[in-house]
Formats: sequence, structure tokens, C-alpha cells
Amino acid sequence: MFPQTVKFLLFCLFLLNLCFDSYSQETEDRYVVVKEFKIIGNKTTKENIILRETSFNINDSINNRDLKETLERTRSNLFNTSLFNFVTVEPVYFDSINISIYITVEERWYWWPIPIFDIQETNINTWWLNKDFNRVNYGLFLAKENFRGRKETVMLLFQGGFTEKVGIKYIIPYVNKRKTNGLSVKFTYSRNHELTYATTDNIRDFYRSENEYIKKVIGGNIGYELRPKLYNKHIFNFKYTNIEVSDSVIYFNEDFLSNGETSAQYFSLNYTVKRDKRDNKNYPIKGSFYDLTINKDGLGLLGGNLNMLYFTSQLKKFWQLSNRFYFASSLKSKVTIKEGPYFLYEGLGFRNNVVRGYEFYVINGENYAMIKTQLRYALLKNKVFHVKSIPAKKFNKIPIAIYMGAFFDAGYVDSKINYSNNFLVNTSLYGGGFSVDFVSYYDLVLRVEYSINALNEKGLFLHFVAPI
Repeated sequence: MFPQTVKFLLFCLFLLNLCFDSYSQETEDRYVVVKEFKIIGNKTTKENIILRETSFNINDSINNRDLKETLERTRSNLFNTSLFNFVTVEPVYFDSINISIYITVEERWYWWPIPIFDIQETNINTWWLNKDFNRVNYGLFLAKENFRGRKETVMLLFQGGFTEKVGIKYIIPYVNKRKTNGLSVKFTYSRNHELTYATTDNIRDFYRSENEYIKKVIGGNIGYELRPKLYNKHIFNFKYTNIEVSDSVIYFNEDFLSNGETSAQYFSLNYTVKRDKRDNKNYPIKGSFYDLTINKDGLGLLGGNLNMLYFTSQLKKFWQLSNRFYFASSLKSKVTIKEGPYFLYEGLGFRNNVVRGYEFYVINGENYAMIKTQLRYALLKNKVFHVKSIPAKKFNKIPIAIYMGAFFDAGYVDSKINYSNNFLVNTSLYGGGFSVDFVSYYDLVLRVEYSINALNEKGLFLHFVAPI
């Protein structure tokens, strides 16, 4: 009797399991249909600019299993436009099948008269060694972002200091109805009393003249951007450059320009293909990024000897390991086919393009490869503080995130030109350490890092961009 009872119970459990699987499958395979969009909070931004970033359209069907991820992807797309401080994307159900998508945005401040205080160094850590105010730029930067509510940008630049510069730039992201084509134009004029004429022991050599401008540059650029899909871009830039330097510069380095010349004018052509699926382009913790750039300086249209060709590429990947742990890695490389003069050389050591621990060095070369890795722990995740003493609504909600991390970087610079006077060229570079990153709105990032490199040099460094 007992075995029969057991068999009966097992048979019932089997039937229940079949019913549960059938129900689960039915639930997983249920779809909802998007019937409308409701957009709230866009006082300036046109609705079609917002809808351009959605990953679905009216009457599209979305599997219930994918709904949360799809809405989060749309929220990330909108946040990465840099038009909004806060974005929410939520479904509202008419019934069990038909839904409305509510998109609520809080717009940024779009008019920026910003004072300029910019360090003309590879990074702020290098400048802090001697605190030379001759290498500081100051002035006024005027920008009207989201011009006409169409994500257009108008920028004016008036700058003095190390580099005296004036410039104008106009960006039109969409010039066709399908919003797949964009244009940009840019013009700048700059002049300097001081410049870098060479690199010795991986430290830049400067020459300065108080009596004359030793470098003058006129530059212009026309850009075209093709964005056929949400995450893919093709960017073309056609540039013109006219540069003049004094005889003294050529005395110190006859290869500063080609063949001891004191002036050069040339056209450049630049093409970049990019795929960006990061959740936040200013400080990503999930997603991926890839780009490949081909750059040709000197097209033979204006004569001259300049004929430089190189490729750069980078791949970034971001993983969420658990609720608070994240891992990120990147690989960046450069391959030069045709070398150019010194003033176009750039390797590792500039801005964020550095193996951490080597912030005080410049490592120029024709080819390089660099890998970065970082494990992060979210000490504070996107906490929003309301500051009642700030009357402006666009500034009184301050999001703060704090990440603690450990990192390891490695790199290698290959050169047949700069190796004799620079001991870090053609040698392995690696460094690691610990970091604390502070992230807030308006793309603000502050990194405090303690690093040690292969030379057993230790130091505390500051940066103002994401590590990877």
C-alpha cells in the first residue's frame, strides 16, 4: 500500500511540474504591445530628439522577459545624450497586453558662460610638481547646448595664457528626417610664447620666448557623422592646418616640422567607426565600447613633405559582478604606417592615455599597446541629495556615487625614432594601486589614486575623468 501511495504522490508532483513549466513558459513568452509614448519634463528638448533614443517604436511587441532590460537600455540612451540630469522610463498598463511608455526627464542647464582655468600639461599631477602659472590657460568659454531644442551646440572660445586661442564650433547632430546624418564645423586660431620641442628621459623639453610668438596655428574642420543605428556611428573629419614656428624652434629640433621647415600647411582626413553600448558614457559600470580610427595627415593637395598614416583602436568592457562589485577592462593600441614630424607625435602619458603610475612621464612612439583593469566596489550608489539652499531646480538635486577600487595597468611603446633619449621606450610598463572615485552630475568625476609602477615609484594622483 505504501509504495502505491508514493507512486501516486510522485505522479501528482510530475503533473504539477508539467503545469508549472507550461505556465512559466506561457508567462515568459507573453508579449506586451507599445501603444503610445508619454514624455514629461521636456521644456526645451523636442519630442523627436527624445524618441530618437528609444530602442522600440509604436506597435512594437516586447517579450515580458525583456521589458525591464529594454526600458533600462532606453533610459541609458537618453542619459548618454548629456541633455538630462535624471531620466526615468516606466510602463503603464492599459490591460494585460497594451502599454504606454512614460518617459520623464529633468533637463540640464544648457547655457554655459564658463571661466577657463586649464593646465597646459599632460595632466594636473605634472603641473603640480612646479606649479608654473606660465603653463595655465585662462579665459571664457561660451556654449549653448541643446540649441533650438534639437541637441545642437554652438561654442565660442576666448582664451589667454599659455595658448592664446579664439575659436568657434557648431554641431548639428541631425540634418535629415530619419535623424541619421549630422554635420559640424570648427575654426580656431592659436599662438604660443612657449612650446615642447623634444622629449628627453621621457620628460618634455620646453622653449620659451617672451619677445615673440614662436608658434601660430590656423585650423579648420568639417565633420560628417552617420548614425544608422542607435549604437553605431561612422564619423568623417576633413581638416585644414596651417602652422608656423620660429627659427629658434628649428634650431633646437630640426625635425619639429618636416626637413627643417618653419611652416607647413596640409589637409587631413580622419575616419572613425564606433559602437557604444555603455550605460553611462562618463562613468560606465555596465556595457561595452569599441572604436577604430584611421588618420591620414598630408593628402598631397598643398604640396609639402608631410605623409603620415596611423591607426588607433580601443575596446572597453564593463561587468556587474554582484549588487555592488564591478569589473572593467580596456585595450588600446596605435599602429603607425607612415611616420610624421615631432609636433604630431603622441604616445602614452597624455591626459587619461597613461599607464597609471607613470603620470609624470611622456612616452612617445610610433606604436603602442595598453591594457587597463579595475575592480570596483560601490560604497555609495547614486544617492541623490536635495540642497534646499540652492534655489535653481537644475542644480539643487545632486547625485553622488562613490566607488573604491583596485587596479592594474600594463603597456608597451615601440619606437625606432625616440628610443635613444627615452629610457621607457621599448620596455614593459606596468603599474597598480588603489583608488577612490567620486561621480556626480554634469559629467563630474574625481579620481584619487595611489599607484606604484615598475620603477618602484609611488605616488598619489588626481584625475577628472573615468579611469576606463
